[in-house]
Amino acid sequence: MLRRIRDLDERLHARIEGSMHERGIFYPWWIPTTSSVGQLLCVVIALAQRGAITSPEPVTLAVLLILVSPLVHFILDIWLPWWLDAAATLAAAALLMSVPIDAGIDMAPALLALISAEAVARDGVRAGGVVGIVAAGIIVVVDTTVGIGSVGVYLLEVLLGVVVGAMLWWQMRALAAERRARETAWDQATTAERERIAREIHDLVAHSLSISLLQVTGARHTLRDVSDASGPDEVAEAVAEVDAALSDAEQVGRRAMADIRRTVSAMAAGPAERHSLPGAGDIAALVREMTGAGLAVEYDEQGDPAQLPAATGLGLYRITQESLSNVARHGGEQPVARVRLTVGGTGARLLITNPLPAGRVRDDGPGSGLAGMQARAEQLGATLRAGPDDGSWVVDLRLGPGSRSAGGVELPCGRSLWKAVPGER
Repeated sequence: MLRRIRDLDERLHARIEGSMHERGIFYPWWIPTTSSVGQLLCVVIALAQRGAITSPEPVTLAVLLILVSPLVHFILDIWLPWWLDAAATLAAAALLMSVPIDAGIDMAPALLALISAEAVARDGVRAGGVVGIVAAGIIVVVDTTVGIGSVGVYLLEVLLGVVVGAMLWWQMRALAAERRARETAWDQATTAERERIAREIHDLVAHSLSISLLQVTGARHTLRDVSDASGPDEVAEAVAEVDAALSDAEQVGRRAMADIRRTVSAMAAGPAERHSLPGAGDIAALVREMTGAGLAVEYDEQGDPAQLPAATGLGLYRITQESLSNVARHGGEQPVARVRLTVGGTGARLLITNPLPAGRVRDDGPGSGLAGMQARAEQLGATLRAGPDDGSWVVDLRLGPGSRSAGGVELPCGRSLWKAVPGER
């Protein structure tokens, strides 16, 4: 039984607040409830002061006038216009005050204070001000006609009601503004996170597909050599190379699918198992992986990439990954790339170049690779230039003091750690 009462109470509270939120009124359920109950109590006490409870009189109609708005709202789920809602309560107060009490403080004018406060808090200062002025006018008119006494006290009650309602109104406006600001911040954070996840998935897919394409291309070239083989041993060797290339492509694809599933699962199900992200120190391993797939890459490195912050190292790694994937897709039959990474006390520079195929300028189409690299560069506070330059495609990222100026200091390239040649496996 208690549980049913508690459930009914919760549903009633939810309905009250939901109904108010539909009208843009952000108050807890107890504020309008207090106003309605308070008005009803004022009427009951005022009737008791006039002896109209045990022996009903015309002033008893004030109870019906007070209950009109709540009953219409809860039974028909209709909000009466503010002026009609206030008019019923004002009429109830005027009806009660037309029968003055013999002595003491009359509770009927308190009804005017409550409706003034409710009108301001619910419908704004302008509408509430009109109700407050009408309420004050009723007090003055009734005192002039029948005489009620203590007019100053009753007018002060109405003024206090208007002030309390204004305080609630401004508090509600501040709350609504804060909620809008939070929603805007949430939308911005959600958009930024979606863009970040989209870049991560794009980089994973583009890199994996590029390696797979290189492996498949190598296998296709090896199959051509099978027809030229002079004996069973050469045929077996060629078939073994094809099998190895396809096996590598399969492993890369499976690893990419696992990474994508992990990324999507983390986005859908919240915190998951933590995995370390690659950094600038992993660029050499990335180049070796691309070389193993058949892309000829020359890699130069100077300084210690490990001294870079984790976020900076991840950005450099992803830009290198995307650039080499683009080389594999757009670099022609035998793509060649040069990667130079320089880390010094004044900043870092990443320079990636590859010769453009003869007779055409590379066109990346509507893809998001370059846009993703530019976004990463902006997050790092670096400058990025990507485009054709003297027959080559150049990706030049500069990070550090003076990086945003057109004449920034060019960091020197260091020693060649190792070099891959076309066809090396």
